[in-house]
Amino acid sequence: MKAKPVILLVDDQIQNIELLEAYLAGQDYEIIAAANGDEALEKLSGNQIDLMLLDVMMPGINGFEVTRRVRQDKINQLLPIILVTALHGSEDRLKGIESGCDDFISKPVDKMELLARIRSLLKVKAFNDLMINYRNELETAVIERTEELKKALENLQQDIAERKRTEEELKESEKKYRLLADNVRDVIFVLDMNLNYTYVSPFVKSMRGYEPEEVLKQSAIGALTPSSWELATKTFSEVMELEKYENKDINISRTLQLEMTRKDGTPFWTEMKFSFIRDEQLRALGIVGVTRDITERKRAEEKLLVTFESLKKAFGTIIQVMITTVEMRDPYTAGHQKRVADLACAIAAETGLAQEKIEGIQMAGSIHDIGKLSIPAEILSKPTKLTNNEYSLIKEHSQSGYEMLKNVESPWPLAQIVYQHHERTDGSGYPRNLKGDEIIMEARIMAVADVVEAMASHRPYRPGLGIDTALAEIEKNKGTHYDNTVADVCLKLFREKGYKLIA
Repeated sequence: MKAKPVILLVDDQIQNIELLEAYLAGQDYEIIAAANGDEALEKLSGNQIDLMLLDVMMPGINGFEVTRRVRQDKINQLLPIILVTALHGSEDRLKGIESGCDDFISKPVDKMELLARIRSLLKVKAFNDLMINYRNELETAVIERTEELKKALENLQQDIAERKRTEEELKESEKKYRLLADNVRDVIFVLDMNLNYTYVSPFVKSMRGYEPEEVLKQSAIGALTPSSWELATKTFSEVMELEKYENKDINISRTLQLEMTRKDGTPFWTEMKFSFIRDEQLRALGIVGVTRDITERKRAEEKLLVTFESLKKAFGTIIQVMITTVEMRDPYTAGHQKRVADLACAIAAETGLAQEKIEGIQMAGSIHDIGKLSIPAEILSKPTKLTNNEYSLIKEHSQSGYEMLKNVESPWPLAQIVYQHHERTDGSGYPRNLKGDEIIMEARIMAVADVVEAMASHRPYRPGLGIDTALAEIEKNKGTHYDNTVADVCLKLFREKGYKLIA
């Protein structure tokens, strides 16, 4: 670790160098001097400089050009630069800002002002260096953790695939032998309209442990657990309501999964299909049904559900890691992704999308800017207007995000939502200039939510424009840039239902 901050003085006038050295004497700084721009750039490449005091008007390479070249150097991009100038015009100061300087000090130089500006910029540099080191350490830890979670996710996906194969094999086996099983291993039963048994097939002995004669003396209520009996009677009542209509369906049938009890009191799961027995006038006289033991299938389904929930939990953890990584690199938009996700979900719910799709939108919204991991952090947090080249780099984040997610298996089209969230209905978006229905609904919703949040919130290069300005943009360009339905729902949420972006 260096004992003293190193300051590079650049001026073609030796008396100016000597004056600055005198001002800085006794301040615990190490001083290096350069007589022109070329010499300054040479010393920068061979030394670790902490701050540069740079004269503007020099023969050869002037201070503006030196500043521009320094900002193009990856190693010294963040080096604090104070331009020392006798120029006072706003045009010259604007040139300095455009070239990338951090501060100005006018000639003749005031010693106290000089020392104050140097101390301030060195504190900022020390903080930036600390944050860069912390970011690098955190990125390394996140990458390592992400790899661990990806491996765990792969293992879970393999387990789910195996369980799906097992279930498919079980169903195929059941289908293959159903014809035979209908005559041997299923229980056929007949009930009267009061739900009392009038017939039950012999296999009931194997299924429930009762002789057929014993079952005939029982009410159907005794065969089912309380919750299944409630479901069965509710379904029966609904079917009986349909019987009141003249245009009733004479082929009404229902299939239910019901929990029954064996003679020894143990519960087991069955699939029961029933329909009416009718007379010549089509009046219902009784109920005929078939009962099949599906206990093993239910267990397999429950195990599959547990595995799927574990997969969703692991996937959610990976998503959170991705969120942390993006926000770490772009602190000015911390919370942007969460607010976009929340607004997008509110819009999706208002439009009547299925809960499964809303869950996907929540996940995608939380990482829709994941592609920004590939963009230099200094561009993401640049406090001034982006150049055309820098903006082109920013626009690549949709493509980069897609590349990161396209091979990740999930129940939702996360990669496509991230890929398309900057597309526009009229084809003016990026990266593929998609139009209308070429853009999936989830991405159309994300596009509106992203624009509203981005315009309403603070950015490094401008203050927040406010929600009214953001909504005016959506209203003005709905049907051209933004989907009509999505835009109308968004406007309704804010203007009629009181929706607010949570800070």
